[in-house]
Amino acid sequence: MQKGFKVFLFLTLMIFIGHSMAADVKRPGANNKMGLTKKTQQEKENSFFNRLIKGDFDEKSANQNDDIDQIKSDIAELKKQNEYSDSNDKIIKQIKMLSELKDEGVLSSQEFEDKKKILLNKIK
Repeated sequence: MQKGFKVFLFLTLMIFIGHSMAADVKRPGANNKMGLTKKTQQEKENSFFNRLIKGDFDEKSANQNDDIDQIKSDIAELKKQNEYSDSNDKIIKQIKMLSELKDEGVLSSQEFEDKKKILLNKIK
């Protein structure tokens, strides 16, 4: 019984050591469908908790979060501007369609001008 326990302990220890010494790049196995990777040594050293424990944490990295927030707000603003330009393009296309309908005689000149005025007021 004692020998079996020692063998079990030895095998468990070897498996643990083997796992911790495995390649840092990619987890092996056919079940790794998502392609999960282990952290590289550099990622481990640069992690927040590791730097905090070592005392290497500085305010500069905390300020990077402010920069990231600024970039995110800039992206949101650009998306909003893009939506406006898309809506302006749609309005211009609608005016062209109204013009074609007027040319075909479906709309009168007065109806065309009224609808065009409404659409032009929507452009920002």
